[in-house]
Amino acid sequence: MRSRLSYVVPAFRPAFHVLFFLLTLGATAAAQPDPRSQPPDETPLLNSPLPDVMLTTANGARISLSSLSRGKPLVLGFVFTRCAGVCSPFLRSWRAADQALSHGSAVHRLVLSFDPRDSAADLGTLAAHVGAADDPDWTFAIAAPEDVRALSETTGFWYDWDEARQQFDHPALLAGIRDGRLVRLLVGGSISSGRLSELVREVSGEFVASYPLPGRVRFRCVQFDPATGRVTLDWGFALLLVPMAVTAATTVLMFWAARSRKSEV
Repeated sequence: MRSRLSYVVPAFRPAFHVLFFLLTLGATAAAQPDPRSQPPDETPLLNSPLPDVMLTTANGARISLSSLSRGKPLVLGFVFTRCAGVCSPFLRSWRAADQALSHGSAVHRLVLSFDPRDSAADLGTLAAHVGAADDPDWTFAIAAPEDVRALSETTGFWYDWDEARQQFDHPALLAGIRDGRLVRLLVGGSISSGRLSELVREVSGEFVASYPLPGRVRFRCVQFDPATGRVTLDWGFALLLVPMAVTAATTVLMFWAARSRKSEV
């Protein structure tokens, strides 16, 4: 004879399943970090064609993005002149790292403002501030807001106006471009010569070894430091030893058991 409980439990199963689903969904949503607090995933962006927008340079010239670099690869960085945060140190570190490399005029550099309040003269002042005003391989420019937005969406760059601080919230990002297509992203407020060298080599068509971004891959056999080129073992390497250890232990146990049975006989 079935108990009353056996009839009651099935009656509550649909409600229990719905409750379990809602709790799981809520926990998953709460656990998801703000995607903008993470480095942009460049995988779906790679090889995307950039819109050929018109730029106004710091000296007032009008030029298209495609003709700016005169056929050379392009490194693009987004800033705004009223930035009270990362823009100035980011731009200075980029300039210093660039001067430490020997690639010279192998690539062209574009510093583009995403603030519609910035004028060409503002970008000229910024160029002089970082010592790049007379460098023919550096261009400081502005563009129409809709064109800047189109470029930012293609390169994974984002910017939001914070009314309380009267500042834009945005990441620090360099985009490597070759033949009008996105090749690689470099994210971080400080640009080292090692990381910049990788970007320049890749947009120039050289082979550059790939490695996972920090926090993206949990189990890694080795750690690679792009600044120094050093490769060190990571704890994930131990996982490769587990099958060997299990096999060795099993072999020893089987051998020991076989000897024990033989001695008993």
